[in-house]
Amino acid sequence: MNEQWIRADRIMSSWDDMGWEVDYTAHPLLDPAFMDKPSRLRRFLQLTHQRIVADDRAYQREAARLVRPLRDAAGEIPPCADDVFIVSEFLNEAEVYLQSAIALLAEHARPAAQPLPEVAAANDLRALTGLACTGEDRRLRFEALRKIHLANLLLDIDHSRHVQDGPLHLAYFQDLLERALWCYKTHAYPVSIGFHIDQDGETIRYTTKPAAGDQVWHFDSAFLESPGPVRPIALDVLYHSCRFKRSVDKVSFEVVDGRFRVLEQVRWQDMRQHRSGSILSKMLRKGINNPDQIGDILGAMFIVHDEDALDDLITLLDRGIGNPFGWRNVTDTLGPEPAGPRLNRHSGKGFRVFKGDMDILIPGRYPGQAPYRFTVEIQIHTLESFLRTVCGSHHANHLALKLRQFLMGLVPVLFPAAIYGKDWLQRH
Repeated sequence: MNEQWIRADRIMSSWDDMGWEVDYTAHPLLDPAFMDKPSRLRRFLQLTHQRIVADDRAYQREAARLVRPLRDAAGEIPPCADDVFIVSEFLNEAEVYLQSAIALLAEHARPAAQPLPEVAAANDLRALTGLACTGEDRRLRFEALRKIHLANLLLDIDHSRHVQDGPLHLAYFQDLLERALWCYKTHAYPVSIGFHIDQDGETIRYTTKPAAGDQVWHFDSAFLESPGPVRPIALDVLYHSCRFKRSVDKVSFEVVDGRFRVLEQVRWQDMRQHRSGSILSKMLRKGINNPDQIGDILGAMFIVHDEDALDDLITLLDRGIGNPFGWRNVTDTLGPEPAGPRLNRHSGKGFRVFKGDMDILIPGRYPGQAPYRFTVEIQIHTLESFLRTVCGSHHANHLALKLRQFLMGLVPVLFPAAIYGKDWLQRH
């Protein structure tokens, strides 16, 4: 049970369900036929390789253009060997990201997905452009381009203002929460919830007195009492978290003191201290080439007991954060009539949530700068709907969702059938 069920070789009922067709409009360098078709973009790549292949100064200048802004009208940047090193770090990050992705595959499929040794070992832009432009093997050319493109996307993420300002925006949002919610906290107390899935495979049974064999989630609950302009509000917020998408937690099951307990651990932990793996994955899955278009750079999650408490929490949030018309893209699958945009196409049966994007207006950061807005994706779960997402054998399990997103959304992009075929995923 638990994490053993959430495996790539069990997550899909049929590999025939894989959609191998990919739109490469946003990521043309990931097109397996990129080097086989004439295009100006391919010509740009070839010209870059010709400039740097035998000229160290030109190579340093091209690396500088990736990591430093132009300083004069002529577009000249003094070349520096340090810039080549910085670019090589991002190429290494691309390799780490790819290896982290391969680790999500079923064990039997991982060897087929491993990059060719000469590509895996190359963290040098000049070497990789050489492999892409002059390599005789089609897979070699593709994998070199893939590594270059992933590194460039990681650079784009690093250079995104939305990403750079993420910690500032998160701190401002947390300050708003303090004034809108936590100032009404009268006391806090720990609670342990034991839970298991019922025989119908859908219903979650839970109790404050965990029994042997139960999975256990520990909450640090906060009790809020607000007088309110219309009526007083009293509710328990069992759990809340605010997160910046560059440092995402994942849920895992571990045995502690002889019992299964649900813990949170860092995802993409092998990447640099400022992890961008989650943002990169979404850009590839969604066909996005501008990280500023990611709508959930910041997120907040709350867990309350039931739908009445959910309504009370929304009332407090609506009253104290954002503006009266600041909710966008609201999805509500908890009510009897699901409303709003459809859930992610990979979402499992029985996933229930209220979520929406809330616009937050922040003051300008220097005199004369106008206020501007940023967005926070807010998710609110009832206790049962949340426990479904952490129950290892429920269709709504969050780890299973992430694995489906990878298998059906990322695998066709990172390991296209035109290069790797299709049979390597299946155990024969």
